Amino acid sequence: MKKRLLSFVTIQAVALLIGALSFESFGQSTKPCCEELVNAFGPASSSKPVLLRRLGTSPQFGEIPKHTSKSAYDHLKKVHTRNLKGSRQEMDRFLKLLGYSGLNDPSFTVDKITPAILPKGKIGWMGGYSRGHQYKWSILGNPFPTFKIVSKDGKCHAYIMKKCGNAFFDPNEQICPDPKVPCKTQDLSFAGDGSVKAGDVINTTQTLPIIGTYNDKKLCIGEQAVNVRLTYELSAEGKVDYSRPFQVCDYGTNAPTSLNMPVLMEYEIAASNVTLGGENGGSLQVPLTKKQYKRMRKLYSECPADVATSTGGSTLVANKVSNFSEGSPVPALSKVVTTENCVRQTLSLTGTGEVADVSAKSSTQEVTVIGRYIKEGKLKKGETADKYRCLGSYTLPANSQVQYNLKGNSKIEHVIEVCDTGNVNPNEAITVPMTINSEFTKQDVMVGDYGKVYIPLTKKQYKRVSKIYGRCCADGGTKCF
Repeated sequence: MKKRLLSFVTIQAVALLIGALSFESFGQSTKPCCEELVNAFGPASSSKPVLLRRLGTSPQFGEIPKHTSKSAYDHLKKVHTRNLKGSRQEMDRFLKLLGYSGLNDPSFTVDKITPAILPKGKIGWMGGYSRGHQYKWSILGNPFPTFKIVSKDGKCHAYIMKKCGNAFFDPNEQICPDPKVPCKTQDLSFAGDGSVKAGDVINTTQTLPIIGTYNDKKLCIGEQAVNVRLTYELSAEGKVDYSRPFQVCDYGTNAPTSLNMPVLMEYEIAASNVTLGGENGGSLQVPLTKKQYKRMRKLYSECPADVATSTGGSTLVANKVSNFSEGSPVPALSKVVTTENCVRQTLSLTGTGEVADVSAKSSTQEVTVIGRYIKEGKLKKGETADKYRCLGSYTLPANSQVQYNLKGNSKIEHVIEVCDTGNVNPNEAITVPMTINSEFTKQDVMVGDYGKVYIPLTKKQYKRVSKIYGRCCADGGTKCF
């Protein structure tokens, strides 16, 4: 039979994972508290770990029914008694590394087992890979329930996963400081970014007055309900960047000096608005010649002085917000050359940012006005009831506004090992500065049915309009003739 617990394989694989919780230390000892555990499983590997998004494909001691200490203890007892595929020897060998004589050691009781949750991003040696239960350097792609198994002397521990019963060991949790460790002032940097891209189409309906103009005279041709489509695309990026010195224990292990801080970006479109007509009082102006004016005057009335404008909303008042976290001040460091006590310090780093504003854009839309008459009664062979006359294409000013809110958030925890100066804060909260840049790469307006506005015509209006405007198809072209 092949060796199981003491058989290790390290493979390289690309693991794409942005962790929210990190357990690597910038300065950490290479001297383990439990040398037998580290010698058996292995020290922290420099290889890229295997990404584990699910467990149970290669169980070692089998799934444990409940996430309680008693359930785990009873399950291990049952597996030990059944001794399927040599599991008794494998389990005893695992517990001997923790100082017990085996599962039947009187010191191994239910209180040596504690339910826990290993977080996403946890790195260590995971057992149960394929036949022979080999161990590989792995990273958890999700939080997983587990059981912490404490050594007989209480100084060390390993884990057994609830889902599969596989052993898991993190050598970074078994570090003891060496006496007279040199202290080193080390600059540690924390930086990262995140982005969001969004887009949407906002459809509204507005009442658009159409006014024929000749010199200073105005004819109210009608008010038409038109579709207004606002299409936008937004791109935003948030960044954090912070650096400060720490007095770390120098074990000469070339510990990493930088850590990635992913930024989570969120966006909200709080309001939008499109106003049509611009200086034309919110209306579509149709210039008329003298001849056209005389004929159109017989069909439409002169506009009153207070002619209605379009029903587009009023100009948005920007709700401007610009709040960003600032970097925590750098504390003065004590000048310590060596220490006999290196302590673990948990750094909780947080960066936040918020931006709110209005993106405004002015444009000119080309709108084709088409008169439509629906003939009633008997139709000639091949004749259609819908009759169209093109009144021309005209420019229509359009102003669009989009009220947007952007939020960025970056938060991680990281453990470092620092020299004990007597006033080390074991849990230090640090604020990192954040910046947010955004841009509307697209903000377009379309009026009517793809730039066409239809006005209804009576039979009388159609006949008179036909004498001054040409016939056209429904789309404003002439290909239907």
